[in-house]
Amino acid sequence: MSEARWARVRGSLADGLGEIDSAFTTGPRDATTIAGREAAAGRRLIIALGGDGTISEVADGVLQAGADAAAATEIALIPRGTGGDFRRTLELPHDIGAAARHIRDARAQAVDAGRVRYRAHDGSEAVRHFVNVASFGFSSAVASRANASSKRFGGRIAFFAATLRELIAHDNRDVWLTLDGQERQRRRVVMAAVGNGRFFGGGMKICPDARIDDGALDLVTVGDMSRGEVVVNLGRLYEGTHLELEDVASARVRHLVVEPVDADAMIPVELDGETPGFLPATFDILPGALRIRA
Repeated sequence: MSEARWARVRGSLADGLGEIDSAFTTGPRDATTIAGREAAAGRRLIIALGGDGTISEVADGVLQAGADAAAATEIALIPRGTGGDFRRTLELPHDIGAAARHIRDARAQAVDAGRVRYRAHDGSEAVRHFVNVASFGFSSAVASRANASSKRFGGRIAFFAATLRELIAHDNRDVWLTLDGQERQRRRVVMAAVGNGRFFGGGMKICPDARIDDGALDLVTVGDMSRGEVVVNLGRLYEGTHLELEDVASARVRHLVVEPVDADAMIPVELDGETPGFLPATFDILPGALRIRA
């Protein structure tokens, strides 16, 4: 961000919030480092200026600082970025000044967070948190394409275009699902989403019944649909009516284990719009782990 643009943004923030301290990210995971450091030092309010990835990194940093720090630190979001899906769940204004005033006037609420153990790109086991939606399969490939594409026409168009391009190359995958310790199930899926929030992919209402404060994750699996069936029903994902389809299943879970049937399959995992690794993965809910001012 240029100095002139930051001066305008800072002015809008100050009008709503008063004087603020600021720190800039220069690369991936910087927001996690900054937020973790500030939460551990006793910072009472940390505001993420960005999109889903930024607020996710901030939340991850606060949670990594420990339960006491997370309980004492409020986080908030000034929406910017590609997808804006967590903003939709929180129903936040998009204008910077209006969002700043909303933060000033709002009271913090306890919300859940998701925790994922997965295989990182280097093959090691990694752990990260998410606040909105995690997914695997078709959706994770779309997220990678959208993040690498131009955002000139906005996040919704970027994700829609990435969805159409990925349809040409995508093959459905076989996975094992273990829900809350029950018997393992084999399913062939286009994709699956694990939702704390409701939206992903630039406005798709993938988990329409999810709530960020109910102590559970919503698992939505889209079964073995053909490319044509996906195209025909794409509008239902934006409307949130896809749960009515025969090939779509949903469940509320607290603990989920996902494993590829083919142990060598490289099935990406997407967390709040980023793709940090692959299956196998374990998803858990952390009830009331964060305090969000929204």
